[in-house]
This record gives sequence, structure tokens and C-alpha cells, in this order.
Amino acid sequence: MTAALVERQRIVILGGGTAGWMTAAALSKYLPAARFSIQVIESTQIGTVGVGEATIPHIRQFNQWIGLDETEFIRAVGATYKLAIRFSGWGEAEADYYHPFGLSGEDLNGLPFHQYWLWLRQHQQSDLKAFGDYSLAVLMAQNNRFRYPSADPREACSAFNYAFHMDATLYAQLLRRHCLARGVQWLDARVAAVHQHASGDIRALQLEDGRQLAGDLFIDCTGFAGVLIEQTLRAGYDNWQHWLPCDRALAVPSQPDPTPPVYTHALATAAGWQWRIPLQHRTGNGLVYASAYLDDAQASELLLAGLQEQALDEPRPLRFVTGRRRQSWLKNCVAIGLSSGFLEPLESTSLYLIQVAIQQLLACFPGDTVSEVERDHFNRSMELEYQRVRDFLILHYKLNHRPELFWRHCATMPIPDSLAQRLVMYRETGHLLEYRQGLFQPASWLAVMLGQGCYPERLDARLDNQRPDAVAEWLTGYQQQLQSLTHQMPLHSQALQSNQHPGSQPPAVQSLYGYRSRP
Repeated sequence: MTAALVERQRIVILGGGTAGWMTAAALSKYLPAARFSIQVIESTQIGTVGVGEATIPHIRQFNQWIGLDETEFIRAVGATYKLAIRFSGWGEAEADYYHPFGLSGEDLNGLPFHQYWLWLRQHQQSDLKAFGDYSLAVLMAQNNRFRYPSADPREACSAFNYAFHMDATLYAQLLRRHCLARGVQWLDARVAAVHQHASGDIRALQLEDGRQLAGDLFIDCTGFAGVLIEQTLRAGYDNWQHWLPCDRALAVPSQPDPTPPVYTHALATAAGWQWRIPLQHRTGNGLVYASAYLDDAQASELLLAGLQEQALDEPRPLRFVTGRRRQSWLKNCVAIGLSSGFLEPLESTSLYLIQVAIQQLLACFPGDTVSEVERDHFNRSMELEYQRVRDFLILHYKLNHRPELFWRHCATMPIPDSLAQRLVMYRETGHLLEYRQGLFQPASWLAVMLGQGCYPERLDARLDNQRPDAVAEWLTGYQQQLQSLTHQMPLHSQALQSNQHPGSQPPAVQSLYGYRSRP
């Protein structure tokens, strides 16, 4: 695409799955059909990874963005609601905390809530609850309750958001139907060769049946294989295994839970962690582990022994290298999804990284020619998104107090400067800066830091003007109000049975934390 394009620009998406069909859905919605044709090449003979069944609230915005009805979505993908991730054994071996889609507490007298909580902890207030107990989303998760949040920031129920547990394969099929109805072309075919211009740009894909499919912009959604971005264009890969040492996973479905929890469960094990994701029609289970500390046979035995329901299949293995492509957009090829990079599903970020790549691509979408300025901006933005999610994942491993060799390695390993500087600032002042760009804001960092026993050495000096007894009384009343609200809500299973009423959901908002401005 270094010269003027033909009148109708040809966009070719290689690979389907969630990455390919999410991309096709967004481009077909926002690019005029008179100027752009969109083709997806997806072979039904090639499987997809399909382990990312837990989402974050941004998926609601994406579905709304492309015109998918939420009630239809829930029914089509067997979804359950999700308010948080429950972490068991990540700090101390017996410790348990939640990372909620919501805020904890309220700011008071111009100071963040966590400063008051830490201050009362220093004063050894006997009735002080765990930090998460001042989050409505956590209380709802603990009591397995669900209601929609309020979009009115003055209400207590505006301080949380929600996402879904879903069947990723069913979601891709739903998106495919949606795209075909919008005029996207689908070829069930396999690629035999890739042809390039002298400039290195991709010219055409040769299919196994001999046909050639020419294009102007190619989007690589081929997963780990990176058929275009790596096998053809040699973009290179930044390996982050030295910071995130898990390199394998096993996934197995089991029978559905009759009372599915409203959270994803991440249980730390001797050499990694185990996930449990409740769907309406089954339960997703998996084990992420470091092969240097646990062999495959031991991993399979550990996973199956930890199932709460009967397995429906044999464990399916997955090998991966944590990291990202050095360039997600190279020449006339854009990598989206696993072809762009991989971060383990600890914080359910895989679909978010697809979504943000699509949004950045549309913001930088080429006109008649590819602008190097736009391409460089896209690559810088995606690099920053991946790095900031990476740092947040490393945080979970770094702050552990477990005795096993794997966990001792994680606790003592060097970490990226960007994370080290953030930890130093927090430990010295108790403050965390808000990212201008990045998914996880201070509310998330505090949930993990305090949940895993990481406390600052000093607090804000303005606290010395406060009275501990008065602040403690306010916190007690606030927590009692949250408890009362929680027990008035329907059980999660009741909310699923009714699926509420179409159109009754609040408008989607691009925030993990609900409808208030504080991160």
C-alpha cells in the first residue's frame, strides 16, 4: 500500500476466532462499504486457542459499539456475570482476596480512601475490615449477588462495573453471523503461500486450491503462528519469560456449577495457578504452570484433582512464550490478538488487547497510502498497552510470600524498571499515579498490593489532622450501608434465569470501575 490504492480498498483478515471476527465486525461497522471490502480467510480445519473465556467490562462497550444486543449475547454464548477475580493463595498460602471491577471506599476530606484504611490499620482499630470489604463489588462477589450498576454517579451502586464469563468459540460464531449479515466475505480455506511486492509489502495470499487473494491491507489473526507478521515479515519478538516464567497451560471443561459464582477464581499452586470460569452450560478449568518446576504429567494430575465437577474431556495442552511482537504493524500488515503478543490470562486481558488494537487501528486507519507516522503511533500505543498489563501481571508474582521454589524465584527475580519505580513510590508515600494510557489504574493496583500484604512505609502527612475514632465510625457506617445494599440484591443464579429485561442494562462505559470518575 505504498502507492495510490484502487477505488475500493481490499482488507484481508487471515484467521478467524475472536480476534478475526471482532476485527471484521468493527471494520464492517465503521468503514463505508462503498470504499472498503472485507474478507476473512478462516479454515474450519484449524482450531483456535479458546481458553480466554473470562472478560473485563470493556467487552460490553465493544458489543454495544458494533450493535450486538446484550441479552442476545448472553443467551448465545452461555454467559454468566462477572464482578471480580478471586485470588487464593497468592500472598500467603492461605490468603484470599478479590480484584473487583469497582472502587473500594470513598475519598474523604480530599484524601484517597486507602490512606485512611492504612492509617486506621496502623492505629490497630479492632473493627477495621479487610480492604476489599469496603467494595460493593467484593461484597456482591462474596455473597454471589448481582444487579446492574447505576449510571448515576451519586448512587452507591455506581461504583462498580461488570463483565462476563463466556464461551469464546460461541462468541466467535455469533460474531461471524453478525459479520456475514453485514456483507463481510468468508472463505473457508487454507493459505499455501504469501506473495510480496518488491517493497516487502504483502501482495496476495495463495490458497491451497490455487486461487490468489490480493489485498491492500492484511490483518494477521493467525494466533501464535504469526503467519504474516512473523513467518513472512519477520517482525521479531520480545520474550518476557524471565519476568513471567510460566510457559505452559492445560485446559479442560467440566460439568456446569448449579450455583455459578459471580467471579473468576485464580488459585495459586506450587508452580503456577489454576483457573475456574463458570459458564451456564459448563465450567472452564485450566492450569498455568512453569515447566521448569512441574512436568506435564504432574500438571495434568494436579488439574484433574482440583476439579469441583466431573471432567467432560481430556486436558488440552498449550505451550506459549510470554511477550509481544516488536512491531504489531509492519509494512501493510497489522497483527491483532495472539499474533501480536501473549500475556497469560491471569487478569482476563486477551479480548481487551484485541479490542484496543482494533480501536487504535481505526483511529490510525490509512487513507490512500500508509502513513509512517500513523503506523509508528499505533506501534507505540500497543507497546505501551502490553507493557502496562505485563507490569501488573508481574506484580502478582513478585509480591508473593509462598515457600515453594517457583514462588521464591518469582519473589526475588529482577523486575522491569517501570514496575520497580512504581513500587518504590508506593512504598515510600502510599501514593500511586494514574496512567494516562493503560488499563489498570490505582484501584486495581491497591487491590493486589493490599491483598498480598504490601504496605507503604509512610502515609500522607495530612492524616495527622484527623481523629481515628471519627474516621473509624464513618468507615463502620459506610460498610454497613454496603452490606445492606448487597443483601437486597438478587442471587446471581436468579439474575441469570431472568436475564433481566432487554434494554434495562446501563450504557457501557470504558472503565473497570463503574460510573464515577475516580480510578
